[in-house]
Amino acid sequence: MPEAVLERVFARARNSKATGFRRACAACLSILFLCNLCYARSRDTAGASFSIDLDKPFAEVLSAVSDVAHSGSIKGTFEYRDEEQLNGAQFEEKSQLFPAWSGPGNVLYKVRAKTLSPSHFLNSNDVGTVAVRYVVQELSPNSTRLFIDAVFIENARHHGHPSDGYVETCEFGEIGKRLKDRDQLQTQLAAGEQFTPGHESSSRSDAAPPENEPPTVKPAPASGSAPVEAVDSAKLADLQRVIGEQRTQLASESANLDQLEARARQLRTSEFVRVKADRAELKNLPYAHARVVEALTKGQEVTVLAKSAYWYQVRSEDGKEGWISHAFLEVQP
Repeated sequence: MPEAVLERVFARARNSKATGFRRACAACLSILFLCNLCYARSRDTAGASFSIDLDKPFAEVLSAVSDVAHSGSIKGTFEYRDEEQLNGAQFEEKSQLFPAWSGPGNVLYKVRAKTLSPSHFLNSNDVGTVAVRYVVQELSPNSTRLFIDAVFIENARHHGHPSDGYVETCEFGEIGKRLKDRDQLQTQLAAGEQFTPGHESSSRSDAAPPENEPPTVKPAPASGSAPVEAVDSAKLADLQRVIGEQRTQLASESANLDQLEARARQLRTSEFVRVKADRAELKNLPYAHARVVEALTKGQEVTVLAKSAYWYQVRSEDGKEGWISHAFLEVQP
């Protein structure tokens, strides 16, 4: 009899453990499921870093965005402290650095590879690629929506670092300048049509001809000729095309000039620092796992060639160049 009682007690205990284990598993699965839902929801509802609705026709906004995408520079970020932008950017029609855009609109990209620790990207302490994506959507004949995203992708670990918003704001500033320039151009052209060649700017244009001078008779337009409005529109289109080509050429020349000026500033602002750690590794690239060029010792002087947020490019006393973390250096007293 006691043995039967003990057997029932052990069986009840085993059933209780199995039930508790099943309940624990069910709770874990529920937590994982809820976490997955939250993660999916955050990804689905995450929008662009910058968006704005403009009271401008779609074609006009797209043209201004295309000019900026082809400008050769990315505003609002830089590699070295004495720079104001990233030069050497390239226009691309497609990019794998962003998720595929499934919504409506025209998508354009601007990419700058081999970028070292660009500013205004969160926790960017490596070499990688900066990319900007523009999405232009037509809302109505006179309303357009614009999205701008900027991201930095590391070469080594392929981690993505989003912008803090400053890059997108500066890029839109460039687009806004071009839209304003187009408005001023159209205003000037409209004003110029009132003073076309062959008409004087004074009130004499509508007065009667001088005495003993036959009145001027305007020839009638030939049958089948294009209307004046169509001719003016064609001239305006040609003028805008020429202006666009000249602006592109000017942007390219300005980018080259900016690079030369940046290099000149680097040469003028060269400084000398020394190693404050007992041992500091000079690396061929500015990240922790890069190849070691040589080991520097405490008190050794080096010449600073360039600076990023966390790394200094230096030249040692024996002429070797490389990168060293700023934490191992101190300014000469």
